[in-house]
Amino acid sequence: MRLDGYEKILKQISTELVNYLVQQGANREVAQDVVQDVFVKVLEMDLILPPNKIRPYMYQMAKRKYIDYYRRKKRFYQILERYLIPQVKENQPPVLPPSDERIGSLLNQLSDRDKQILKMKYLDQYSVKQIAEVMGKSQAAVKMILYRIKHRLRKVLGDKRNGRQ
Repeated sequence: MRLDGYEKILKQISTELVNYLVQQGANREVAQDVVQDVFVKVLEMDLILPPNKIRPYMYQMAKRKYIDYYRRKKRFYQILERYLIPQVKENQPPVLPPSDERIGSLLNQLSDRDKQILKMKYLDQYSVKQIAEVMGKSQAAVKMILYRIKHRLRKVLGDKRNGRQ
């Protein structure tokens, strides 16, 4: 099979996958990111799978990647809610796992601007465009700030990935 024909099949399946994930409740942007990761992984494989096996393989990989994304996002929201939303102080501070203490320490070190951007993005569900307008920054600047914060958080958690969700 010619490689450009193979890529054409992969692109077609990728389009199907995006639609499938959106139908399952994923945000279109997230679905596109997940499918892009799957597409790149398949292209990087040393093995070229036959057309009748590539579709189930890509669907399975996309489901797993979306579940991983969802779990990371859920954990991230829990962390943000714990450290960025003011809470009533109790007499005794809760005992936190070591990773939570490190995350809390990192979030406390963030500038007020960075905390505000995180809160707007992940708790208030603002788009990057809306955050940029509110903060008086470019969309690229907001994306870079978010990337750097997430990268630092991943470092604290010992995650070796490049900072993408």
